[in-house]
Amino acid sequence: MNRDEGREPELSANAARLVGLACRSLGEMSHQQRTRGLLRVAERTASRRALRLSPFGAVALSIAVAAAGFVAFGRWQRRAPSELLSYEVEGGVASQDGSLQADAASRPKLRFSDGTEVELAEGARAHLASVTGQGARVALDRGEVRAHVVHRSGTQWLFDAGPFVVTVTGTAFALAWAPEDERLDLRLENGAVTVSGPLSGEPIAMRAGQWLTVRLRTGEVLLRELGAQKGAEAAPSSAPPPSGGAELPGASAELPGAPPEGEAPAAPRAEAAAAPKRDWAGQLAAGQLDAIVDEAQRRGLDQTLAASSSAELSALADAARYTRRGDVARRALLAQRRRFPATQRAREAAFLLGRLAEAQEGGAAALPWFETYLKEAPQGAYASEALGRKMEIVRRLHGDAQAEIVAREYLRRFPGGTYAQAARTLAREP
Repeated sequence: MNRDEGREPELSANAARLVGLACRSLGEMSHQQRTRGLLRVAERTASRRALRLSPFGAVALSIAVAAAGFVAFGRWQRRAPSELLSYEVEGGVASQDGSLQADAASRPKLRFSDGTEVELAEGARAHLASVTGQGARVALDRGEVRAHVVHRSGTQWLFDAGPFVVTVTGTAFALAWAPEDERLDLRLENGAVTVSGPLSGEPIAMRAGQWLTVRLRTGEVLLRELGAQKGAEAAPSSAPPPSGGAELPGASAELPGAPPEGEAPAAPRAEAAAAPKRDWAGQLAAGQLDAIVDEAQRRGLDQTLAASSSAELSALADAARYTRRGDVARRALLAQRRRFPATQRAREAAFLLGRLAEAQEGGAAALPWFETYLKEAPQGAYASEALGRKMEIVRRLHGDAQAEIVAREYLRRFPGGTYAQAARTLAREP
């Protein structure tokens, strides 16, 4: 059937009334959406004229009108992989521009056809900026949203909060933005995300169980464990922001190109037993970063590194990274790997040592650490970031041909990752 999309098709009076009902029920359409919907209804009507709109025909026509309305408004439908995700709003109504407002007693929810759900907290406002076949872009204007993003091949989800962009592949998290205070809070329950914004040169990588707070006005960035929330609001961090996990000047030039071997000297048991109990995790959550590093140095860094628990070494390394004391951070991370091998913290220390090395010494020193992390934790929280950094370093050191091999591996493993666009360029894929 050849029709001009600029001209709307003619409908019978009954069909026109049904279309009007659909429009009133579903809201306003764009001209193109309305035309496509009317064309479908007209085709269905023409095929049923011989039935003279019997009761069965009326039901069929009603279904056709409803189907056209749902297509026009991105409602639930069966779709080919290349089509846009469909969605519906539960407990609220989206306006013509895609915005959704939660009042003081409601928590509207966006349900997408891939199983992803985005729920607005009371008083929150957000809008759906765009939808693709692989995901969507949701802009949080104010308040909090809770999201559960379903991971599948090629997933690409973005959440905007003020000047920040959260890149998601598959995870559950709570994101809050207070424009009046210029404050971002992101609590990551599972999965992994990266956060890009004005206070970091590169995306900040987050793993499951972490809580990120950023205050733009004061330049404060605080990343801590979700379990250490008590007291976190009382004393925000004044530390400069980390960059992708650890872009810190001042890291020692003695950082080796591969994980060190051997054991750290053990502290005398009597001295270790006499040491008072430390709550560095609580201090880290409260933003008392300088106090952690100062205490470690006051007690003697060698003794502290030899006697501290794995959790204490992790807190010390984080505090040192955030306060840009790269030498202390490096030693704490190396101690973590020597004293607590085969643990998650030890594996993550390899990634963080790579970021420290890259910031201070360049890619050649960082590459072995990223490769070590990818070998030890191929599915780890920082795997996408580590492989992306490896790709960029290989490109700088060895050229595009060698980097293309890494790029193809990245696209196979993380098709919707932060470095996917750079990988597609290297792999010469659209």
